[in-house]
Amino acid sequence: MQSKQVQLLLQQLETLYPAAFKRNFLLYSQIKTRGILDDWRELVPWVLAVMIFIPISLILQNFFSNHLEKLDAFQSLSYAIISILLVLMWVLPFVIKQIKHSSHSLYQLLRHAPIKLAVVILLSGLNLMFTESSLLMWILFYFGVNFGFVRFYKENLFRDHSQSLEHYQLQQLRRICFWAYKQTVKSRLKLRLISSQSSHYQARKIQLGHEADLYVKLLKYEQAYCKQIKHLDLDSYIDEKL
Repeated sequence: MQSKQVQLLLQQLETLYPAAFKRNFLLYSQIKTRGILDDWRELVPWVLAVMIFIPISLILQNFFSNHLEKLDAFQSLSYAIISILLVLMWVLPFVIKQIKHSSHSLYQLLRHAPIKLAVVILLSGLNLMFTESSLLMWILFYFGVNFGFVRFYKENLFRDHSQSLEHYQLQQLRRICFWAYKQTVKSRLKLRLISSQSSHYQARKIQLGHEADLYVKLLKYEQAYCKQIKHLDLDSYIDEKL
């Protein structure tokens, strides 16, 4: 798919389904970069992570030390870090769900992130109980923030020839993909609440079929456009560079 074709498609979709572009936000891929670590914008998620998570961890550490008097400094820090990682773990399934139903290729790359974050949380707990190393706790915090925040805030592996407009168009395609998925979910729920003998049942069933077809078509468009403007995996990126 070419950029002009996608632009025309998006214009048609916005005319037909204006609700898809209102109050429909994706919690991933806020920054898109080319290649790996070859763009200064790669640093932006880490700067945000430092500005957000370090102060929160210190505030929580102070809170735990003041309200749980039996905790020492390391234990208070560990409780703070593990609390933040648990919140990220709580949010992560929803983000993964958005990715799963709006970008098949990106889902293949990030679907194991919750498992990786769970391992980090487990290791943090073991460090708290046995090793009691502040350095190790900060290292685990780094990996936890990476798996639970940074990897979702940015998306790399875009081809060198890709442009900012194409990145924007891809995100718009993904937005309407996820919107179409939510419409099919809503229609299925409504079907369950309507009697099969009702006159509205068949009309709702036909509507569900149209919505499902739209959802499948949009996913195919998104996949085709991804192939055009980015590397779908690390191997293809390395092969091109070599």
